[in-house]
Amino acid sequence: MTIQKRLWISNLILILITVILLIGVSLAITENFRKFIGFPPYDEQRQPPVLNRTLLRLDRSIMKTAEAEPDQFLNNDYLKQIDDFLISSHTGLIVKKGDKIFYFSPFLAEIDTNNKHILQQQITKTIQTPDDDTIGITETLYMKTIPLTFSDDSEGILFLVNDTTAISQELKAFKNSVIYILILFLIIVISINTLITYFLSKQIVNPIIRLKNAAQQIQRGDYNFQLKAPTRDEIGALFQSFEEARKQLKKSEETQKKYEQNRNELITNISHDLKTPITTIKGYMEGIMDGVPQSKEKQDKYLQTIYQNVINMESLIEDLFLLSKFDLNQSFYQFEKVNIKDYLADCSEELQFDLQEKGIKLKYKANYDKQKLIRADRQQLKRVILNIINNAINYRKERDSQIEIILTELEQEALIEIRDNGRGISQNALENIFGRFYKEDKARSNHSPGSGLGLYIARKIILDHSGLIWARSEAGSGTSIFFTLKQVQAKDS
Repeated sequence: MTIQKRLWISNLILILITVILLIGVSLAITENFRKFIGFPPYDEQRQPPVLNRTLLRLDRSIMKTAEAEPDQFLNNDYLKQIDDFLISSHTGLIVKKGDKIFYFSPFLAEIDTNNKHILQQQITKTIQTPDDDTIGITETLYMKTIPLTFSDDSEGILFLVNDTTAISQELKAFKNSVIYILILFLIIVISINTLITYFLSKQIVNPIIRLKNAAQQIQRGDYNFQLKAPTRDEIGALFQSFEEARKQLKKSEETQKKYEQNRNELITNISHDLKTPITTIKGYMEGIMDGVPQSKEKQDKYLQTIYQNVINMESLIEDLFLLSKFDLNQSFYQFEKVNIKDYLADCSEELQFDLQEKGIKLKYKANYDKQKLIRADRQQLKRVILNIINNAINYRKERDSQIEIILTELEQEALIEIRDNGRGISQNALENIFGRFYKEDKARSNHSPGSGLGLYIARKIILDHSGLIWARSEAGSGTSIFFTLKQVQAKDS
């Protein structure tokens, strides 16, 4: 069952309960009103409280007068006074002495002809009611008799006759007004409840439908929409949470697509970078097996070429292994305090011999306080330096190649610049040199050496050291690659 149907059923149940309660309250009010105005209850039609209440008011005076001065009921002035009071309660007085009617109330003379005829018959029968009891003559006439004995020892009877016609009309009008008010109230309650249910349904069901449609879009893989919160309540909070989930899913999908793209690119690049040295190795090995290099000098040259390609493959595999650690966010750093001035001096000394064999001059300059330490992983920092220098080697000039390592002290950092005088990098390519597998030679031929991972790995290591790395270059004027490392106090851990 839908929420909308549940809301409407709840509304109908509420209306039904309201109707039952209103009917019960109306019946209770009507019954209490009958009692209040003195009209007999439905199950006690022969005992009109109006007459009883009237008699209670006059009981002492009438009964005392009937016992002590019965002849007063033969006094017209006294009878008129008593009758006037009774008339205010729709009651008339009849005095009978012997077989004759001595006094007949003008109020009773004006009653309905049929009721008057029946009343006269009852008076003629001279029926005496029990003490504190009444009898019903008609549907609207009730009578009570009080016997008395006059001073001349003649018997008499007082008839108190109550006409409930006016009260019945008042009660009927009251009942009609209650019914009209009840109907009007029910119409108002039903209308209000219907409107409230409609608006509640609109405020609850419509947002849920929007969420359902949004969920279906996400299920279809469509994240290109925006879900705005309709309100600032719990439903609005739900919309905001759903919108945040959509953004995260969209971001995850984009990341996944980028990952897939990088993975495909990685496979393509690895295939190319491994195929080239393997093809070279295979060719030279076949040449050796076929006895192509007959002199020892030529054999050594073949073997040296094979060895160099193996070294290149080993370097590529190491770079790929390190790349996989980066992708898995594996922590492999062993940070320690490093005297960067001495560290770079040692690195320069180690690299000096290899670079000289390749015809490259290496210079080291330091404008730095020896006491200022940095926090770094020695092995990974050396990898950064080697990757940058290898990149400079790969793009060096044919003659007079030179590489400089320059250490400069900044306010809270050490700035290292590795500068070469090689072929340089165009401005368009400069922004991409730190990308994964980037080579300025789009054809990725043998004339474009390296795996394209060196500067990418260098950038990742420097960023993991909370530093920055960037490059400056002009085509034909060499390249400078800068990176910074945070200084630490000697007492810091």
